[in-house]
Amino acid sequence: MKPFSILLIRLLGLYLFLKTLFAVLPALLGPQVGEFWSAELLPGLVATVAAPMVGGVLLWCFAGRLAERLHGAGGEGDEVGTRIKDDELVRAGTFLIGTYLVVRHIGMLVGAYSASGAVAYDTLVVVVAGLCMMLGGGSLVALYRRVKYLGVGR
Repeated sequence: MKPFSILLIRLLGLYLFLKTLFAVLPALLGPQVGEFWSAELLPGLVATVAAPMVGGVLLWCFAGRLAERLHGAGGEGDEVGTRIKDDELVRAGTFLIGTYLVVRHIGMLVGAYSASGAVAYDTLVVVVAGLCMMLGGGSLVALYRRVKYLGVGR
C-alpha cells in the first residue's frame, strides 16, 4: 500500500504545481505583466501562487516520508502481490484530499488576510476541515466501516 500512496502523493504534488502554474502563466506572459509586481498585488500573488506551488514541490519531495507516516514504518503489505484493504484506501484518500484542501486554501486565506486585513471564514473552515482529514484518518475509517456494514448482521 505504501508504494501506491507514494505514487498518489507525488501525483497530487505534480497536479498542484502544474495547475497553479498553468493558471497564472497566461497572465504573466501578457502585455500588462507590470501590474502584478505592484505593491498592492504582490502579496496576494505570492500567497495564492507560491503557496500551492511550494506545497506541490514539498509533496513531491517528501512523498516517501508522508506515506511512511500514513501507513507506518513496518514492511507489512509492501509486497507486490498483496491485497489492498479498502480501509487503507479510505485512509490514503482522505489524507490526500485533506492535503489538497490545506495546500490549495492556505494561500487563499493568507491572500485575503494580507489584501483586506479580514479573515475569510469560509476558507478558514476549509483549511480546518482539510487538517482534520489529514490528521483524523482513523475516525473517518471507523465511520466508513459503520456505513459499509450498516444493516448487515455481523
